[in-house]
Amino acid sequence: MTAPYSVRALARTDYPEAGSLLSRRWAREAECGRPVDQEHDIALIRPLRTGDHSDDLHGLFEDGSLVAMWELDPSGPGPGWSTSERGESSVGLLLLYADPVHRHAGRLVSLWLADQLARRPRPPQWLRCNVIDGRLADHIARAWGWEKVRYDHGRHLLQLPCDVKPALSMLITDPVSERASSCPSLAAPAGSERP
Repeated sequence: MTAPYSVRALARTDYPEAGSLLSRRWAREAECGRPVDQEHDIALIRPLRTGDHSDDLHGLFEDGSLVAMWELDPSGPGPGWSTSERGESSVGLLLLYADPVHRHAGRLVSLWLADQLARRPRPPQWLRCNVIDGRLADHIARAWGWEKVRYDHGRHLLQLPCDVKPALSMLITDPVSERASSCPSLAAPAGSERP
């Protein structure tokens, strides 16, 4: 049986699909009354178009179609986390865009990331992110299984424990796991401090 989902680093040929996913995402955000930073989002995928990109931007594909894309920051969780929290081993989720038509893509990516990070030789304790919109933070906690930590200086801080999920391979094939040690965004973090 072939798993219905796969994960891989995005390539130049994925630029049109990434752009379409962002367009659907922007329409959904507008419907929900959330602000959209289109310039920032386009800047994120522009290197795909030119072929001048790293393997940091990954995608979840269902039957060959892009349903989610994300980027990690292995150096840590970003602003808002306390000194003691920064002392804990963690990886920051810089962004995750899920196709609004695919209701479970964000949850699947969250589970896959927690599983893959837990399989590293020195796994981090946490996958962490922060979001500005409270409704989005509630959705991430409720639908994707993340834990709300607190609200700090205009940002909702969330975290997900990194743990192995053995049955996940029935849903998602991941050529990334075979070469994860060479992939900087999935490699074990050296520490959780940001410059």
